Amino acid sequence: MSVSKRILIVSTLFLIFSTGFMPTTAATLKQSKGTPKKSKTSAVTTKKVKVEQSTKNIKVETSDGNVVALPKVNQVLEENSSLFPSSMEFIADANISNTLDALQKKMIEQKEIQELSSVLGINIQDATYLDFYREAADWLGTRYRRGGMSRAAVDCSGFTNIIYKNVFGIQLDRVSTTIAKNVKESVAKEDLKPGDMVFFSTFKKKYINHVGVYLGDGKFIHASIKYGVIVSSLAEGYYSKTWRKGGRI
Repeated sequence: MSVSKRILIVSTLFLIFSTGFMPTTAATLKQSKGTPKKSKTSAVTTKKVKVEQSTKNIKVETSDGNVVALPKVNQVLEENSSLFPSSMEFIADANISNTLDALQKKMIEQKEIQELSSVLGINIQDATYLDFYREAADWLGTRYRRGGMSRAAVDCSGFTNIIYKNVFGIQLDRVSTTIAKNVKESVAKEDLKPGDMVFFSTFKKKYINHVGVYLGDGKFIHASIKYGVIVSSLAEGYYSKTWRKGGRI
């Protein structure tokens, strides 16, 4: 056998021996026998044996006395990050997603508050009574008709009944005088809250014959004989003079 063939065979066997290692985990390499492995919540990290060729050569003498120079190799442990993120990364991603969703909902809510504030002519500062404001704004412009209680037309007590039933789930009496008698609590002007009822005695009558629902900022929504469902101010001369009381269920 020629020297060149012998060199080729020896080189091939050496390289096969050097690269014939399977990847192994860092935990297996470091763990001593009989020591239990501790579980970790972070991502699994593995290490594999990487063969690097050195610039130096190894001189090997063959059986026939010839000297062959073979490349020297180094075995290096190389870390591989797991394809699966750690539990902490999952939690962080979920928190970011939830935060973005909450922020988007808040922005939509704030935009709606601004629009309803403009439509109703009041300064809405929070979302506590949004359902009430939505319902109230939806009825603006509905025409007045005595005894009416539909989208086509309403009167003052009919409109107040609709608001309380749709928003608060409360069934009121049909006549404003009876509604005023059955309120659980009378409320002064300065103590009114959105959703409270406001009562008036118009046409110089002594008994209550008109009712509306308080919005805030000194304004209330009601079914006016002349204009239908509108927003008015308690400070207006007419409603200031005919004011009787506020009421809370």
